[in-house]
Amino acid sequence: MNSKTYIKYLLGAIAVFVSYHLLMWVFFTSKIFGLDNKTVVGDLARMSYQVDMIQTKHLNYTLPKSFIYDKIYNNQVIDMITIGDSFSHGGGAAQNPYYQDFLASIYDKNILNINPIDYDKFLETAIGLYNSGYLQRHKIKYVLIQSVERFCAIRFQKEIAYQDYSLSSPVISKKVFSVYHQDVPIITTANYKVPYYSFAYLFKENAKKDIHKVKLSKRLFSRSKYMLYLHGDIQNIPQFTQKSVQEINKSINKLAQLLAREGITLIFMPTSDKYDLYYDYLVDNKHPKNQFFDLIRPLKKDYIFIDTKAILTPYLKKGVQDIYFQDDTHWSSKASKAVTNNKVFQKLLGQ
Repeated sequence: MNSKTYIKYLLGAIAVFVSYHLLMWVFFTSKIFGLDNKTVVGDLARMSYQVDMIQTKHLNYTLPKSFIYDKIYNNQVIDMITIGDSFSHGGGAAQNPYYQDFLASIYDKNILNINPIDYDKFLETAIGLYNSGYLQRHKIKYVLIQSVERFCAIRFQKEIAYQDYSLSSPVISKKVFSVYHQDVPIITTANYKVPYYSFAYLFKENAKKDIHKVKLSKRLFSRSKYMLYLHGDIQNIPQFTQKSVQEINKSINKLAQLLAREGITLIFMPTSDKYDLYYDYLVDNKHPKNQFFDLIRPLKKDYIFIDTKAILTPYLKKGVQDIYFQDDTHWSSKASKAVTNNKVFQKLLGQ
């Protein structure tokens, strides 16, 4: 092969290579990473490269009152402190992503969101606030602890040395006003992963091991009858036994009893895992049912229990779509509104 022929083939190969990446990027891959700092792509669709599951959302706020975040905190009177995971920190990042904004707006309460001292130390954060006198000095009336269902065992099934924790200067959470998007070049391995996983998910529900793609018997999402959920939703199911849930309840009761000495009410709001909430609608499901909510409901509680699964299940029975986002781990503002406007909160805060 002479040099001219070699150059011609080389340029042709480069042209095909660049054209492939350009076409894949323009029509498919770019959608995975969003378009600007207001366009939200669900975490599950992004991680599994499932373009067909993307439910394009835009971050904006329309409620009349916001929770108090770091930039507007100025030693205001605080009615409630919330401590939680990504559901308490704008997870989903679409319209009105904070349930705290609904609580603030519906009941006209001042709500302060505190960052936990670690991902599994929600009780310890509240204990630290109590031991330091922070809750008493600020005359807090309510402490709300929120956690995704799948992490309730690791966060609450434990004995805590109460004297070991003191938190006089908690980290006040920020509020999300823009969505971070990674700068990804047009020529990227993602251009290969999009077609690969689109094909692979036809044969295996968790082609990407951390994320399942399943069909529902009822169209409960606006795009299609399919749903994505985290493998962790089923991986942690064996942790919930009658004994473990009793121990979880005991730990939360102990904190509630401590707070009650100062007239502070503890609210526990476990957030239903997506798999658990939609369990009855999964087609050809071979995984077990999560018993967490069934086991904790009848137990004696010294705290206010917000049963998110019981609150949201009737909406699915009525066929309401997008209670959770199809492409995301998190719930939508429909769920936030339903949960915060339920009769338990109405009785507690609507006085």
